[in-house]
Amino acid sequence: MGDPGINVETGGLNKFAADVRSDTDQVTEPAVGRAKLPLDSVPFGAQNASGGVHAAKERYAKSLSASTANLTSFLTAARLLAAAAEKVAADFDAVDARSADGTKRVEHALWTAAQEARAARLAAERASRPHNGGGPVAV
Repeated sequence: MGDPGINVETGGLNKFAADVRSDTDQVTEPAVGRAKLPLDSVPFGAQNASGGVHAAKERYAKSLSASTANLTSFLTAARLLAAAAEKVAADFDAVDARSADGTKRVEHALWTAAQEARAARLAAERASRPHNGGGPVAV
């Protein structure tokens, strides 16, 4: 039967965090920067005085502004996700280290108790034997 404990692969969490950071910093953020346009320079309808075209241009500008805000929020969320994964990995590593230390202390305490119990048993056996001329007693 296997170990019923939780086994968290913190290396995988750290790799995930590094991959998210790398993608965010080296791919997504530069792409968002290239996608941003000054909203006053939306080109279509510039030569058309039609009210419908002007209204469409305004809706396009609002849509572009909302999309840019969403992309900026996505970048923030990706960085928060990476930081959270790193923190979880660090916390699990710290707990594992404390658990390992705790396990060693418990094992040592059990070993010491077993040695003390053995010594007490041997002492009780020696005390219960009649002494035959003071010869050696097997331990």
